[in-house]
Amino acid sequence: MAEVNRASIPAPRIEERAASRIAGIDRHYRGGDMSGIPAQWGELGAHGDVPGKKGAAHYGICCGLKGEGMHYLCGVEIATGSRLPFPGWEEVTLPGGKYAVFEHQGSAADLHQTIHAIWENWLLHSGLTFAGEHGLFFEKYGPDFDAATGTGRIEIWIPVI
Repeated sequence: MAEVNRASIPAPRIEERAASRIAGIDRHYRGGDMSGIPAQWGELGAHGDVPGKKGAAHYGICCGLKGEGMHYLCGVEIATGSRLPFPGWEEVTLPGGKYAVFEHQGSAADLHQTIHAIWENWLLHSGLTFAGEHGLFFEKYGPDFDAATGTGRIEIWIPVI
């Protein structure tokens, strides 16, 4: 794990996580243009309280990294057995298993730099392998995260084996 310093990111913690259901707003992005993501989060926030929500965290689910762009779902964890809370919302099941968890240092506007460092540096030197089905990994925003300023606790969860 000493090689992590080459990636300019703090060493991750390794955590086992149970599967969970995330419901929210899904958008497809092509060509690396992710400029619609802040408006997507604004749309999520406009719903206010979410029926069936578990916990205080919010999630940004990234999947389909190869090929024709990427799906990004911003949402919340919902209880097992609950229905989708709003019309037009989608659901993703985060798989249970082992994850490398990175704390992002800085603003949400710089999140892409941490993600790039994970993929291009840390993962190559970690001795671990990405285990994300369909290229899935996620961002977890803590209860102290302020969407207006883009600051607060942000973690990147990468499934590994």
